[in-house]
Amino acid sequence: MSASPMARQAVESKAIPIRRVLINDHSELPAHYSSTPGGTLFSTTPGGTKIVYEKSVLLNLRNSPISKTPPQFEIPDTILGGSAKNVVRKQNHSRPLPPSPRKSQPEINNHNTSEDQFDMEL
Repeated sequence: MSASPMARQAVESKAIPIRRVLINDHSELPAHYSSTPGGTLFSTTPGGTKIVYEKSVLLNLRNSPISKTPPQFEIPDTILGGSAKNVVRKQNHSRPLPPSPRKSQPEINNHNTSEDQFDMEL
């Protein structure tokens, strides 16, 4: 049995468009390994997914409020992770920060410091 015309159409392959750039001089080579002569940046994630950043998109995003340092708005705690306690936000500048809790006494080490951690045979 052969596949239906719709099934055959879905499996037909298409050529991937390729743009070749001719480089005549060393000065035309990109300064970084993750960029192309046209200005496109690329990277990979630890899982192997390839990420491509077009130069025009990056230039447009540089005016985004999130790209400003420091950000002009409050960042959700879920994004900040464990560092949310150490961040001073713009809205909190008018009131003083609460003092950080301190240990009243240093922790007593009950271990004998003259013993080695592991017994070693020499």
